[in-house]
Amino acid sequence: MGVLLDLRLNSKEERQRVRIDSGNFVSLLLVTLVSFSPSVTAQKAASAETGEIHGTIYRRGSGERLAAASVRLIENNQRLIADEAGEFRFMNLPAGEYTLAVLAVGYRISEDQAVIVKSGQITSVQIYLEQVEFLFEEVLVTAERFPATVSQQSLQGLEIKRIPGTGGDALRALQALPGIGVANDFDGSLYIRGGGPEDNRFYFDGSPIGYPYHFGGLVSTISSEVIERIDVYAGGFGAEFGSDAQAVVDIYSHVGSREGLGGKFNLNLLYSEGLLEGPVGTRGSWYFAARRSYVDLLPISVEEITAFPRFWDYQAKFSYDLSSKHQLILNAFAADDFMELKLDAEDVGNDPTLAGKFHFKNHFNGQGIHLKSLFTNRLTSDLSITRGFTFFDISFGQGYFLRVEVPGFELHEDLTYRLTPKHQLESGLLLSSAPARVSSFFTRPPDEGDADFDFAFEEKVESDFTERFSQIEGYLQSRYSPFAFLSIALGLRVDYFNLTDEFSIGPRGSLKFKIPSGSEIRLAYGMYEQSPQPHQILSEFGNPNVKSSKAIHYIMEIERQISPKTSIKIAGYYKDLNNLITRDEENSYLNHGEGFARGVEVLLRHREGEKFFGWASYAYARSERRDSPDELRRLYSYDQTHVATLTANYKLTPTWEIGAKWQYSTGNPYTPVIDATLVLHPTTGQLVYVPIYGETNSARVPPFHRLDVRINKSFIYDHWQMSVYIELLNAYNRKNVLDFDYNADYTEMDVINQLPRIPYFGVTIGF
Repeated sequence: MGVLLDLRLNSKEERQRVRIDSGNFVSLLLVTLVSFSPSVTAQKAASAETGEIHGTIYRRGSGERLAAASVRLIENNQRLIADEAGEFRFMNLPAGEYTLAVLAVGYRISEDQAVIVKSGQITSVQIYLEQVEFLFEEVLVTAERFPATVSQQSLQGLEIKRIPGTGGDALRALQALPGIGVANDFDGSLYIRGGGPEDNRFYFDGSPIGYPYHFGGLVSTISSEVIERIDVYAGGFGAEFGSDAQAVVDIYSHVGSREGLGGKFNLNLLYSEGLLEGPVGTRGSWYFAARRSYVDLLPISVEEITAFPRFWDYQAKFSYDLSSKHQLILNAFAADDFMELKLDAEDVGNDPTLAGKFHFKNHFNGQGIHLKSLFTNRLTSDLSITRGFTFFDISFGQGYFLRVEVPGFELHEDLTYRLTPKHQLESGLLLSSAPARVSSFFTRPPDEGDADFDFAFEEKVESDFTERFSQIEGYLQSRYSPFAFLSIALGLRVDYFNLTDEFSIGPRGSLKFKIPSGSEIRLAYGMYEQSPQPHQILSEFGNPNVKSSKAIHYIMEIERQISPKTSIKIAGYYKDLNNLITRDEENSYLNHGEGFARGVEVLLRHREGEKFFGWASYAYARSERRDSPDELRRLYSYDQTHVATLTANYKLTPTWEIGAKWQYSTGNPYTPVIDATLVLHPTTGQLVYVPIYGETNSARVPPFHRLDVRINKSFIYDHWQMSVYIELLNAYNRKNVLDFDYNADYTEMDVINQLPRIPYFGVTIGF
């Protein structure tokens, strides 16, 4: 029997057919096997004498796989980069003991890990790296080309949760920044550069927030766990921000994890909260955070309290990359406050009509669809459609109530076009509509500086109506850097408000100079308008003929980077205020007020992620108002002349951290009682004492100062981590004055103090 083989030779002409009998074929096969057997044997021998190291790198505390880490074998200096799954493989290693060193950006250098390689075996290793909490400012691609925004101050998410005295609360951390004050320990409303709470606008991922604090200041309505950073624009900001704001608080949340399911849970004395996040395929992510207070769930019984104060809130976000140039974001958030009391006659003093059930509910929710697009390398778009709902309901006594329902809708588009590497155009349009429903048997709210306000003596307004609030806002802005040392931003904003039926035009501009010494000088100018508050312009409560109030901002800043981690900034500002809306006996409200706010701020700041961060700040401010042309100027109720803050956090070890914050501020202005007189009560007909006041805000309470201390201990395991912290609020038990309480005829006065020394505990668990 034979086998026919075709031999294909290199030359097309050379072909031959060879017939080989079975004996010759076997001989040829044996010769071939013998000739190759030495190399095969050598390979098997080599494989038997070598082994492999197969490793995976994880983030300690969560178990998330880390890509792009550098892995080095110390013995032979062989290096590899971990792949997208965090895996690496060293092959053909002679048997023996090896040492692995791992390095990843943003993570603590690993301790050298010994690995034993055995002949013919694969050795598996798992390496966990601890993340270093670097606290760098956000770096924008355009940072060197276009001017830094004047009067912008930022806090990163990691800073917010570590500032002492806040319990890790996001918006309470802002009080540590220069030029920002609050009324007292119980009120979180911010006073920014001589302005009041109504001058501030709060945004969360581009959507307006219904109200920023639970119960007026107990804790913020946005969880700190979802916050990436907070930008505060204290004044002089560009045309991109709209009307109705003298200051802007812009909150950005992070995107959910794309690596795997993760979470964090926080338990403290006031509330519990949780965060879950994870990927959506390979192109998206999500997170959901929620919290709730639980005092109302505890087995506590108080006769006067029929429903203990309770609050809850949540935030959710879904992000998905539709393509390399389009990203879709869906978000939703909400907050709710509720409480009920039973007030007896002795609880309400001389007015029995106030006795009875006290009911309070405050709620908002918001949802948004956002499409971020990179149409070309020069043109970007940010399109948003948002919906919000606000509900406020308060009732007490003999039929007094105020109920407000406001559903709102917004369409918002921002475009950015890069003309050249040195010139950029920005434009935007906002359309909003909010049909508000109001029903009440209530008084007008007290005005700033109105010490005479007494609910019993004020006129009660009965109403039940619906009014639509509509606005059209647009802007155009140019940013230009003709030279390396000079940047210019010029913008124009046009806004329309249907109830005032007026177009407002606001030019705004800023310059940035780099001087040879390395410092930067920034100048800003802007015109800003603020629409009337609803109670001021609605005919049922106020005067439908009032117009928007106006302000002109003048700002100068100089900043110098002392070192890569330390900077100092000095800022001066002046705000000229006119057309302010104030009370009038005949017309309820008129635009006949004016005033100013001026000040100087100094901030020395040091950033260091691994060991230390902190700052020292001082702010001097003066804020005055004139309520009508024939009156003298007076101190604004939110004037705080001197405010100083020292904040420092230091990591003693990788798991132990200590921090302290000390604050000082001039006492708040108040109107003193100088006498009292007897008058007939409008409902009971009995004679009662009412106070006679001196000049408005002609006195101050004693200065405020307080020290808060925080100690944090972390326990980091391979797949989860835990932190335990304790804060000592008002550590040296300063008796800061909150208010004054008078007896019936105002001849005696007692002091009501703010928070005493309070320990505050919390536990955070993450995976």
